[in-house]
Amino acid sequence: MLMPAGVLVVLLLGAIAFDMSLVFLRQRQASSLATDVANDLATAAFDEGAFRRDGAFQLDPTRAAELGTDLVAVSDLSDLIVDVEVAVVGPDEVTVRVVVRVDYVFARAVPGASDGTTVTAAATAIASPG
Repeated sequence: MLMPAGVLVVLLLGAIAFDMSLVFLRQRQASSLATDVANDLATAAFDEGAFRRDGAFQLDPTRAAELGTDLVAVSDLSDLIVDVEVAVVGPDEVTVRVVVRVDYVFARAVPGASDGTTVTAAATAIASPG
C-alpha cells in the first residue's frame, strides 16, 4: 500500500524539480542574453556625430534602443521574450533588462497551478574608448 504512494511522491517531486530547473535554465539564458546585448551595444551604439562634433565619447540612446531590440529579436529566446528595456544611463553606460516567459512542463497537469512564470535579467556595460 505504501509503495504506490511512495512512487507517486517521487514522481511529483521529480516533476517539480524538472520545472524549477527549467526556470533556472531560462534565468541563466536571459542573463546571458542581457549581458551579450549590453556588451554589443556598448560598442555598436557609439554616437559618431557627437565624436566628430566635439570629440565626446558617448552612446546614442535611439540607436541603442533600436539595436538592442533587433539583437533580442534574433536571439534563441525571441519567442519567449515578454519585454526588453534598453536605457543609456550615462554617456558611456548602457543597461539592458530582459523579461522572459517560462512555461512549465508538468505543473500544467496540476489543477489550480499556474502554467508558467516570468524571469527577469539585467546587465550593464560601460564603454571605454580604446
